[in-house]
Amino acid sequence: MLLVQKYGGSSVGSPERIRAVAKRVANARRRGHDLVVVVSAMGDTTDDLTTLASLVTGRERPQDEHPREMDMLLTAGERIAAALLTMAIREQGFEARSFTGSQAAIITDTNHTAARIREVKAGRVREALDDGCIAIVAGFQGVSTEREITTLGRGGSDTTAVALAAALKADACEIYTDVDGVYTADPRRVPGARVIRTLTHAEMMEMAANGAQVMHGRAVDIGDRFGVDIRVLSSFVDDDAADEGAPRGTLITHRTQAMEELVLTGVAPKGGQAKLVLRGLAPGMRTQTVLLEALAENGVSVDMVNESFGGDGRMQIQLTVPEEAASRAEEVLRAALEPLGGGEIAAQTGLSRIALVGNGMTGRPGVYAKAYRALLDAGVEVQGVSTSSISITVLVPAERETEAVQALHGAFRLEQTGAADGVAER
Repeated sequence: MLLVQKYGGSSVGSPERIRAVAKRVANARRRGHDLVVVVSAMGDTTDDLTTLASLVTGRERPQDEHPREMDMLLTAGERIAAALLTMAIREQGFEARSFTGSQAAIITDTNHTAARIREVKAGRVREALDDGCIAIVAGFQGVSTEREITTLGRGGSDTTAVALAAALKADACEIYTDVDGVYTADPRRVPGARVIRTLTHAEMMEMAANGAQVMHGRAVDIGDRFGVDIRVLSSFVDDDAADEGAPRGTLITHRTQAMEELVLTGVAPKGGQAKLVLRGLAPGMRTQTVLLEALAENGVSVDMVNESFGGDGRMQIQLTVPEEAASRAEEVLRAALEPLGGGEIAAQTGLSRIALVGNGMTGRPGVYAKAYRALLDAGVEVQGVSTSSISITVLVPAERETEAVQALHGAFRLEQTGAADGVAER
């Protein structure tokens, strides 16, 4: 059985933790598994290197001015962790061989600091496995089609692991973190939050997009497209201490549901949002297209978009952007509106998006009503709403975020999830 395992920064954050991971990998090898292990940089290494670059350059965001060199710098963190873990595994009595992203032939596009994987050849990784070695691969990095070192941006090591699992046709992909799975909500803020034992790739991508930080959406998307099941586990739970036969962690898979069953998975908040309301606009697709294109060309990411029409036939558009981009977005929109006949813009910051995620929401009566009743009873004002087939997302004041999450979690009885595969609403 071929396993791909990924260990995050906290899992390899100290010499003791690296030895603990080496022991876990060695135990899996003793059970007869072939292993490819992807590692992140130790602890806060990436942040420390970024800070060092800021001190040297005098720039708050050195990656904007020096993207190529930042990739050269930051990939050192994962290479250090990979080499140290390889040594620790060899001390356990097993052959292991470390690889950089380029040595593992993870081919990316040419976009420094946020590259996308084009192809995974992994020839040397396969050779190592054929030689009876455990392959240790530095996560978060690759080599571009122009033979430059690149990094994969946020969630890069998760993405490396799932991409390798897909390319190698691994039997399982295990993501080890400092928590024991994906929760129905942040357990630090919602006391009744429970581990979700099974959820779909689509549900996990929706939760990741709305602030759940256990898995990154890019990695889950690869798993979805290439049929890779992903299990999220804690590296801080000893294998020997786990209950025999008990479900562990969260399995992200192509789960099948009962016909027309509504299964609610979790609540995910994402702060730092701003709302822009544009009024008195000329109606028609051209207005929307020009405005959205202007934002895209200026690097402003848009999330929730809604339109409506007033009694005078003029159009109103409401959209959300990251709070740090609000001023830039307003400036871009004002310039874009001039040739379109103008319009008014009102901005509101200090907002949070909260997504209620679950399969089977389309056409389901009562879900909106229950969500709104829960928020109304909690005294939380909704500033905007959007929907998809598996989520309802509301925009609320940031200072009421925790109350809103708790209210929705309680209203849909998500504390009952536990070992079940979500909560069915009937």
